[in-house]
Amino acid sequence: MQQTGETRDALIGDNNKILENIINANKERKEKYWIVIFAKPAKGHVDGRPALSQFIKPYNTKPTSKVGQILAEVDNLKGTIFWEINMPDVPFAYESLPGGKQISGGHTIIETTKIASSYVL
Repeated sequence: MQQTGETRDALIGDNNKILENIINANKERKEKYWIVIFAKPAKGHVDGRPALSQFIKPYNTKPTSKVGQILAEVDNLKGTIFWEINMPDVPFAYESLPGGKQISGGHTIIETTKIASSYVL
């Protein structure tokens, strides 16, 4: 019997293994490189419905930010990975919010992305 979250955990584990393989294969690089995670329509269908194929690829030059992709900038010299997440837009007018979200203590949280037609969770 399948448990709640089991498929999700398996998919995340598979993605992490692919990311680890890319990072290990490039651990000697001194210049930055980028890893892009994206999906595009698959050639086939599943149960008569369109399906998506996921891709995880390394790039030598920074790809253009696009809606629906996750972009990682890997810097081995600094030992950092900077994640840029550009989710598809949702049907809500975030631009109508006056100045971001208010939290206790009077602080304001402003969430942003590099793409106008995407949102940050």
